[in-house]
Amino acid sequence: MRLYIFLPTLLLCFCCSRPGLSNPPEELGKVAWQRDFGQGLERASLEDKPVFLLFQEVPGCATCRNYGNEVLSHPLIVEAIETLFVPVAIFNNKGGKDAEVLRYYNEPSWNNPVVRIVDYDRLDVVPRVSGNYSQLAVVQAMVFALERRGRAVPAYLQLLYEELLARQQGVETTTLSMYCFWTGEKALGQLDGVIATEAGFMDG
Repeated sequence: MRLYIFLPTLLLCFCCSRPGLSNPPEELGKVAWQRDFGQGLERASLEDKPVFLLFQEVPGCATCRNYGNEVLSHPLIVEAIETLFVPVAIFNNKGGKDAEVLRYYNEPSWNNPVVRIVDYDRLDVVPRVSGNYSQLAVVQAMVFALERRGRAVPAYLQLLYEELLARQQGVETTTLSMYCFWTGEKALGQLDGVIATEAGFMDG
């Protein structure tokens, strides 16, 4: 059983300037995407990384916009996509090179978001992510892809995966009294099953 303890939480945000599209549409979130699949494959080969291949409708429907704002804008998800993979965005409602990639992977046009994680030989590393527009679906795909390629999963990504999985399965909360909430967070936050803490005051 997962437990949510009310003690202080420290949120670390990754803030840095990154190159990317000028004025990127909200459907793409905060990830610095490449738009040329061929160049992405070349970079993946040089850096020995998988390609995080997003098929997205731009401009898109509410599902597409929510995906950009809620999944592709989470700071830890952005960090993982940009540092552990080569991010490439393909617009599924455009012609030219985008349409060529759509045909290659037999992806439908004008569709909701789809994620494929592929090697530089264009083959899928893990099953295609489609129909599940949650943070957990993307994080799980990234974790499985890294494990499939024998790569270490960074601690922050593993912890995020465990937290999202726990929240999907259901969590419970409890309130504990401590003489010092900093000490309480340090001690209780290390217990197995604790995924988050929040500080509060009791009786004044």
